[in-house]
Amino acid sequence: MISGDIVLYIITIISVASLVYSMWRDNRSLWNPPLLIIAVFFVYWTSTYLIYSAGYGLASGVLLAIGLFAFPLASFFGSFFLVYNGIILLRREGFSLTNLLSLCVGIFLFIFFSFTYIRISVQSNLFFDYPVINIAFLYIFSTFFIFGTVFVAFLLYSMLYAFIPKRKKYDFIIIHGAGLIDGERVTPLLKKRIDKAVEAFHKSKNPEVMLIASGGRGSDEKISEAQAIVNYVIEETDIPWDRIILEDKSTTTYENLLYSKKIGEELIDNPRFLFVTNNYHVFRTSTYARRLGMCGDGLGCSTARYYIPSAFIREFFAICVRYKWFFIVAYGLLTLLIITLYAGLFS
Repeated sequence: MISGDIVLYIITIISVASLVYSMWRDNRSLWNPPLLIIAVFFVYWTSTYLIYSAGYGLASGVLLAIGLFAFPLASFFGSFFLVYNGIILLRREGFSLTNLLSLCVGIFLFIFFSFTYIRISVQSNLFFDYPVINIAFLYIFSTFFIFGTVFVAFLLYSMLYAFIPKRKKYDFIIIHGAGLIDGERVTPLLKKRIDKAVEAFHKSKNPEVMLIASGGRGSDEKISEAQAIVNYVIEETDIPWDRIILEDKSTTTYENLLYSKKIGEELIDNPRFLFVTNNYHVFRTSTYARRLGMCGDGLGCSTARYYIPSAFIREFFAICVRYKWFFIVAYGLLTLLIITLYAGLFS
């Protein structure tokens, strides 16, 4: 009969090997974030067990406590940070639904911890006398657990993806467009993308590499984002105009890649792309590229610190919307469980 510790070791080895194999096959796969969080969990659990088995009970206890309380404590203090960051973002960037994200998430976390405190500390039977309140708590707690776990997996892998070494030989470097100042000039955010792409252009091992300026014209813009990118590159860099391709039909990140892919494939066989965007946006863009069958990598440029939390939350929600059926099934199972548990109370 196999002992429990051997089973733990086997599961840990399998989880780490699965992550490594998945990343080796394609580091842009959306299987990688959940595999990473599973591998981290079992490596952490195995490490704690090995330390305890070696006779260091206090050290293993401290490590176990860190694992148990790190996430809830980080979330608790994070709620205040996100509210503060949301206010700063609204002041600097103006009111919009996307700029409300960090503020709303911070408020949700604050409500969750307040609700949890009341649930644990209040001596009355408030939650038991009023099942609807208890059911609401179960939904809030489950939302925190489900989205929190997925968010941590997404965050950790996005950070890891940024450090994966990139190849130096590409056929095309795609610059993703963004909003323009006065409808015709590049914003500081877009300028950083262009500068990063120009840097990659000069470091490329392919002497024939070309830039693709990608982005259509918005309803409030005088010229296309692609044209604004081209204007900036010609005026501010030493890259000749005949090494730049204009793609001015796209209106979304997905279309940036789709239309750029078509252009590249019309010029050469099996082109390899490097797509340049902001660091918080790289992994999601890479998953789109994988979906389109594009061969290549993502490269991120820096972003203003106050903007990162809201932007990253937006990226996370975009992934959640794309795979909404996972969450629909999860909440369906949760609802079924709650109905089963409370069926007797409402009969």
